Amino acid sequence: MQPDLSLVFSAHGTELRRYLNRRLGDQHMASDLVQDTFVRVIERPETRVQDFRAYLYTVARNLLLNHLKQEARRRTDVVAPETLGDIAADQPSPEEAVDSRLQLERIHLLVQELPRRTQEIFVLNRIDGLTHAEVAQRLGLSESAVQKHLALAIAHMTRRLRAR
Repeated sequence: MQPDLSLVFSAHGTELRRYLNRRLGDQHMASDLVQDTFVRVIERPETRVQDFRAYLYTVARNLLLNHLKQEARRRTDVVAPETLGDIAADQPSPEEAVDSRLQLERIHLLVQELPRRTQEIFVLNRIDGLTHAEVAQRLGLSESAVQKHLALAIAHMTRRLRAR
């Protein structure tokens, strides 16, 4: 049986945030990764864990490594103008474009099922790319309220997507 995640979050959320902040030097991104850690745990309720703290650190570390890899990929290197013609266009196939469009429409419908405030928070964070702190400031909420709304939104969407 999985422990009460609100108690686990209360017990380990701050500790995880400090751990990630030390490695990133960005407390907002650290908060986002803590939130994503708990989302991953929510999305895998069937996972049996003996040491929940160690499991949280493993998930957080993996998310941190993924984040760092993405940051490295986003860096741009200077390329000589004459080599630009050799770079292939990165366009999806027509089938991939249709599939992506259908997935986007499905997610849009799922977001519309959420309460209004939760929709707004989800869109600001996941679509517009605002951090939890930025969403909280914009809407006059606490960061923990933003995190709770996001956890509810993601749990709802995960349930609905699994039910397909």
